[in-house]
Amino acid sequence: MFRVFSCLTAEHDWRLVVLAGLVCFAASIVAVSIFHRAVVSRARTRLIWIAIAGAAIGYGIWATHFVAMLAYEPGVSIGYGLVLTALSLAAAVILTSGGFGVAVNNSGRWRAAAGGGIIGVGIASMHYIGMWALEVPGHVTWSPGLVLVSIGLGMVLGYAALAVAMARTDKRGTFAAALLLTLAIVSHHFTAMGAVQIVPDPTLENDTLSLSPGFLAAAIAGVALSVLGMSFVGVLADRRLATKTRRFEEIISELSRARQQVEDSQQEIQDQKLRLDTAINNMVEALCMFDAEKRLVVCNERYARLYRLPPELLKTGTSHADIIRHRVVTGVLKSDTSEGAAAQFLSKLAALPFDAVSSRIDEFADGRLICVTRQPMAGGGWVATHLDVTEQRRSEAKIAHMAQHDALTDLPNRVLLKERIEHAIAITRSGGLDLAVLMLDLDRFKEVNDTLGHPAGDALLRAVAARLRDCTTETALIARLGGDEFAVIDYVTNPAVEAATLAENIRKALCEPFDLGDHRVTVGTSIGIAIAPRDGEDSDVLMKSADLALYSAKSGGRGAFRFFEPELDELMHARRNMERDMRDAISSCDFELHYQPLVNTATGEIRGFESLLRWHHPERGLVMPGEFIPLAEETGLIVPLGEWVLRTACSEAAKWPTHLGIAINLSPAQFRSKELVAVIVGALASSGVAPHRLELEVTETVIMHDSEAVFAALGQLRELGVRIALDDFGTGYSSLSILQRFPFDKIKIDRSFVNELSSASSDAHHLARAVVRFAVSLGRATTAEGVETKKQLDILREEGCAETQGYYFARPMPASGIAKLLRRSAKRGDKVAVRAA
Repeated sequence: MFRVFSCLTAEHDWRLVVLAGLVCFAASIVAVSIFHRAVVSRARTRLIWIAIAGAAIGYGIWATHFVAMLAYEPGVSIGYGLVLTALSLAAAVILTSGGFGVAVNNSGRWRAAAGGGIIGVGIASMHYIGMWALEVPGHVTWSPGLVLVSIGLGMVLGYAALAVAMARTDKRGTFAAALLLTLAIVSHHFTAMGAVQIVPDPTLENDTLSLSPGFLAAAIAGVALSVLGMSFVGVLADRRLATKTRRFEEIISELSRARQQVEDSQQEIQDQKLRLDTAINNMVEALCMFDAEKRLVVCNERYARLYRLPPELLKTGTSHADIIRHRVVTGVLKSDTSEGAAAQFLSKLAALPFDAVSSRIDEFADGRLICVTRQPMAGGGWVATHLDVTEQRRSEAKIAHMAQHDALTDLPNRVLLKERIEHAIAITRSGGLDLAVLMLDLDRFKEVNDTLGHPAGDALLRAVAARLRDCTTETALIARLGGDEFAVIDYVTNPAVEAATLAENIRKALCEPFDLGDHRVTVGTSIGIAIAPRDGEDSDVLMKSADLALYSAKSGGRGAFRFFEPELDELMHARRNMERDMRDAISSCDFELHYQPLVNTATGEIRGFESLLRWHHPERGLVMPGEFIPLAEETGLIVPLGEWVLRTACSEAAKWPTHLGIAINLSPAQFRSKELVAVIVGALASSGVAPHRLELEVTETVIMHDSEAVFAALGQLRELGVRIALDDFGTGYSSLSILQRFPFDKIKIDRSFVNELSSASSDAHHLARAVVRFAVSLGRATTAEGVETKKQLDILREEGCAETQGYYFARPMPASGIAKLLRRSAKRGDKVAVRAA
């Protein structure tokens, strides 16, 4: 680096060096400005500006070198070859243009480095080709290290100059980039000049320039500055022109955008109008708009079709009165078609408020109902919608009817009945009339429904509704409350006579056979009667009173009617108390079982015991089964109670000798439980009693309720080995058919026939013996219930009855008495032991 410093200070004219630096900086300023112009230009224009920038900096580099060479004083005369000097200029222009082009047109992250490298190569090429053109009387030698340093300085500082020029386009950026580019050229030149050494040789001669170096330097610098100045002025002029052009283009662009916005707004208005017209004409409602002067503003097609308006009445400005008059006189509306009717209708419309929403229903001549809703507008006028609500009103009326009427019989339901009773009670308060409320319940309806099926049951209910309509007056209201429950209400002046007559007429009408097509059935009815206001002044109280009277009629044997009496409420209260006590008794296990022996008629041997339920009430004492068993069956408590009986009886039987059986009665309600078979199997399993020791007694009533389900359950139990007995034989009307459908193991003759065996009446005696004889002849084991005398036992033995039970042998006893009975039987003999008990 000392060689470079000494060369610069000792071998150069400082005045020309400063001139060379100025030329270089001016060229750099021009080149960077033109480069910035090229960056913002389009493709073809960009190439032109890049070429100009390359030419400017190339000539600047060449002029800098030439002026600096003129400042060089090596101590010998020097000259320059014309061809190589021109070639050095061309190299500078071409390579620097290429460097600018790479930097502008590339998009990579290394484009500044690549462009700067090419510019550095251009600077080096120009310098060393120019030095090659040097003609001196001596020999030229080079320092390779300084040569490489000079090339590196040109490339690095060229990269820095391009990086700054591309990053910043303002004046400071331009100045900084130009300064870096000047340093790249100057540092390269003087480093390269430090690398050269000229050794004089007197034998060599060359033609030197005739002009002085100062004059040549000034001339070259002047030309360079002129060229660069014109280029710079051209750049400034271009920038000013470009600025004006850009402003003009912006103004044109703004005008174009404004014009486009106007066109878009017009198109949007057209589109909105089209959408609005489409929406209005496709509305479900007919629509019209009138101004404050009652003149038509707009209407849709549905409005025109709805009122059959001619074209002249659809024009904007048509009077509202003319349109209304057209509706009336053409017969669109259901009214008189005279002018007077039209004027009357207009007066009616004029009375409507114009400052509030209003709605009305217009009826058309063809039966349609049109809902007209008028909505006022700000500033006067209104918008009206016309909607056809015919189907909606019909649907609402149908829904209202369905909500208040029974779907099967089309009779009023409980909701409407309660409403009508309240209305009728209000009338009775004025005096002179009473209200009779009759509650009906069909007898034997369930048997019809179960045996013939639900379609037959539905047909029967419709037929009952028809007969009720026939046997009541026009003032009566008939309602179906659900199932086979009906109600009839009517005004009466003499309740005791008129209500009883009405009830009797209904009873007789419903006792007549019903023809259901393939079947002919006979049912009956039980009726409860309550009178208002005597039995209550509230619909709920009256219906409750009539329901209590109905319960009393059903309890009295069905097929009758009863008036409500205050005592019935007390009985119902007692019934509810018993139900509550029964639930408590089941929870606390207050029930107990007694057992009555089943005795071999011929030998007196005990074959087993029948379990009989007993309830010791803490307040009422012993309650007989006839009092609480029906209530348990009605309330469903018989199911848990029956389960307790099964488990307790089997557990007790497990303590007896294995040849003794246990007989248990089953209720119809137990068969409605799907768990019956599982409960019986569980009772046998937990007690360890063999299935053949268990005997289940069922009545005809059990089978009649749901014969298929009952027979299926009995079949499963019989397959397990459980014995099945038909209880109360002879009291039903289908014993033979039942015996044919199911192979019962035993038949139990009802005690009513056993009692008649000792009757003084010969007819009764013979009938009883015939029943016993018939039961024995069926070939199944036969048990006679209720044996109380030796005469009855002797007759049963004569007729071949295999088994007996009754007070003659022993009364029902608690479980603790069975062990004593069995011990006595073992000591004294079976027959004596039983009689002793």
